[in-house]
Parts: sequence; C-alpha cells; structure tokens
Amino acid sequence: MKFRPWSNPVPFILITLVSIIIGRIIEYFIHESGHFATAWMMGITMTPDPMQAIITTPIHITRYQTGIYGFSESFQYIPYMSGLDVSSASMTAIGGLLFNALAAVLCFWIFLKSRGIKYKSLMTLSLWVLIFNLGALFSYIPMRVFEVTGDVGFFLSSLSVHPVIFLFPTLILIAAGLIIYFSVILPLYCLSIPVKNKFIRFFILLCSTIILFMYMAGPISTELRISDIMTLPEMINIFPVLVIGQCIFLIALLLVGLLRLNSLQSSRYLGAKKKVA
Repeated sequence: MKFRPWSNPVPFILITLVSIIIGRIIEYFIHESGHFATAWMMGITMTPDPMQAIITTPIHITRYQTGIYGFSESFQYIPYMSGLDVSSASMTAIGGLLFNALAAVLCFWIFLKSRGIKYKSLMTLSLWVLIFNLGALFSYIPMRVFEVTGDVGFFLSSLSVHPVIFLFPTLILIAAGLIIYFSVILPLYCLSIPVKNKFIRFFILLCSTIILFMYMAGPISTELRISDIMTLPEMINIFPVLVIGQCIFLIALLLVGLLRLNSLQSSRYLGAKKKVA
C-alpha cells in the first residue's frame, strides 16, 4: 500500500509543524541577514556571519528575546551607528525589515504566479515563511514605530522622520498583505495540495493566527517602554487605539480565513481542473 503523507491527517500535521519550525528559522535568518547585507553594502564588516548566528543562537518561536547574543542585533550594528552618515545608518537599521518584505513578496509571487507548482513541500514551506515574514513586519509596525531605539527607531531618528509619517503608509501595506494571506493564499494553498479535511484546514488557519498573535504580542508585553510613548505626547491617545485595533484586526483575519476555508470545495475544483486538462 502506497504511503500518502499529504492525504493522511497525522503525517500532514507533522509536516506542517516541521515546516513551521523551519519557516521561523528562515525568517530569523532573513531578518538578521538584512542587517548584515546592508551594512556590508555600506562598507561595514560585522561578526559573526549569518550562518554562525543561526547555529549559536537559541530559536524562540513563542516570543522575542532581548539580551540574548545573536538574536536582535546579532551583527552588532548599533556600535557603528554613531560613525555612519545618515543614509548608511538608516539603511543598516531598516535592512532587516526590508529583507522581510522582499521575502514576503517572493512568497506571494510563488503562490500567485506559480499556481501549478509541483512540489507540495516547497509550497508548504513557502506558506509558513510568508506568514513569519508578515508577522515580523507586523511586530515592528505599528508598535515599534514608537521606540526611540531598535531598528525602526534608529531608522526614523537617522532621517529625522516623524513616526506618524512612517506609520500609516507602511501599516496599510502590511494590513493588505495579511488580508491577502488569509483571504487568498490560505484557500489557494488548500486547493493546491489539496487539503480536503476541514479539521486540517482549521489547524493551518489556527497556526497562522497564533504565529501572528505572538509577533503582535511580543513588543507589547516584553520590549515596548512607556517612556518611548511619553516622548511623543500626541501618541498617548493613539497608542491604545492601535493596540485595540490590532486585536480587532487579528480577530477579523481569523473570521475571514474561516469563512473562506469553509466555502472551499476542493474535490469539485480539482475534478473540474482534471477535465479541462
């Protein structure tokens, strides 16, 4: 009897969990490599190299860890900031997020432009790499826009840009990416594999939502300081709205994803596709 892991719920869940772990490591590598690459383009040599940082650093999926060597500033770019010109300092600081955004765009392209992709494992890995990179962007924007230190804080202060000017355009783009993920990418993935089991579909949706929640909760619960908000008096009124808005938005994404996945009829879709072929 031929073993079909993609049709069996238990192996499929195991494949999903392994892909989630790998996706988290890839996102971490992409973000820190962004700092490394932009610094290198600015003529700065940093240690350790990206691969060494991956090997020596604990990987935490549940929340952000600060003060652990090799995690947030594994390439130690902060000591170089004072000696850099404005453009070099800003690009080095924001390089990690730029690479996260590029990785997300690449994953969107894989799904939207390469629907006939034959390798289910690559499609599965791309799904989780995508949500992790979107989550990384969502963890920095909007909450970390108010920090006076860190990637976004150094970027804004280097260019003397007010947080609000940076906040809303980037927030709209990230929100659009998340809406596309839950309303288009997840259903497309379930149709392409295909995932006919409704429990497995809900499991994938739940994992995506939990990952996004952990990224969202990280800066709120561990890193964001009230003093950062107090430096911008007009932000005191906006901050609670953003926190509540993020929670409502996350619930809305979950509901949208649930409705879209419940409406799928993958067997009928695939049957029609075979007839056309």
